[in-house]
Amino acid sequence: MKDNQKNINSKSIEFPQNVEVLSKEECAKILRKALSSSEKYKTQSEIAKATNINEKSIGDYFTARNKPSQERWLLLREALAEESKNIIANEKLSFQQTTEAIHSIERLKATLILLKDELEFFKNSTPELRNILKEQIPGHHMGYLAGLITALYDENQLDIFKNFSKE
Repeated sequence: MKDNQKNINSKSIEFPQNVEVLSKEECAKILRKALSSSEKYKTQSEIAKATNINEKSIGDYFTARNKPSQERWLLLREALAEESKNIIANEKLSFQQTTEAIHSIERLKATLILLKDELEFFKNSTPELRNILKEQIPGHHMGYLAGLITALYDENQLDIFKNFSKE
């Protein structure tokens, strides 16, 4: 399984935080195993009540007819994993912080797709059009963004970036 997966109970259930790395079949298998191991919940109906997800949707997730959204996956993970509260505490993130981060990531992905398309336009255009770009957006603004994006993937670099950036 992926590195971002964590064992969350003594029966060694892998319950990744990010549902996007899983197929709907893998989701169903994890959910069934987690429910069978749960000390708190015994039925899909109990899970539906605990998460405020309707029973039909829960049934679809457990039988691999559908895959839960990221938000619903986190609700299911929270409900089915007794130790998930400890994992979130150890990561110093609340459920709300995690959910907000996921929403922010989705917006960032969409923005990056649009940015890539615009940058490709200028990459494939003429030097004259690139000169217009350079006149309208100063190079240091582009450099700042490129540096920030790179630094976000290395905590040491991010610390350095924070100390020396002016924006």
